[in-house]
Amino acid sequence: MQDEDGYITLNIKARKPALTSVDPAPSSLWRVMALILLVLCIGLVGGLVALGIMSVTQQNYLQVENKNLSGTLQQLAKKLCQDLIKQSKQKEGSSHTCSPCETNWRYYGDSCYGFFRHNLTWEESKQYCTNMNATLLKIASQNILEYIKSRTGFIRWVGLSRQNSSELWRWEDGSVPSKDVFELSGNGRENMNCAYFQNGKIYPTLCKNKHYLMCERKAGMAKIGKLL
Repeated sequence: MQDEDGYITLNIKARKPALTSVDPAPSSLWRVMALILLVLCIGLVGGLVALGIMSVTQQNYLQVENKNLSGTLQQLAKKLCQDLIKQSKQKEGSSHTCSPCETNWRYYGDSCYGFFRHNLTWEESKQYCTNMNATLLKIASQNILEYIKSRTGFIRWVGLSRQNSSELWRWEDGSVPSKDVFELSGNGRENMNCAYFQNGKIYPTLCKNKHYLMCERKAGMAKIGKLL
């Protein structure tokens, strides 16, 4: 283009720089790799959690199995020990060395039984047993009734009493005696609020009377080493 003085004016337009295209492939690749790593981490954590749960479950299972096995062995040991005691036919006051009961106590079922020849009132007898970490005898089954019958022919206090003639008879633990095992013999007249055992039967009598007594306490574990 020519101006008035004859000069040529150049009309130069600024060119915009060309945009450089960015390849999206590397960015997408990193995202995929990060996602894969995240999935792997989650899977690893999940696997560790599952492994921990399996380990705890296995330990609990083994503990239960060991407890069951121990209980079974103890039941077998108890049965064998009691059979040995029965076969030995030892005198009162002695016991087979496998017995978990102390001297002067007899081992039967799950309990140790003490037969003491002390003339005491019912309350004195109850306290006597308490002092030895025991209670007056409770006859809760026919087996125990027959066992006690075979062990003594004396009149002996049992842990059965009532508050008064209008109340129910109860054992020391508060339970009511089962009629399937025995029924109280004789007439429980007024003030006869304590009971004694003789020849397989239980009779009411005055609590201030004095008789021999029987105590019981839970037996420990049979001494398995003494069975070998």
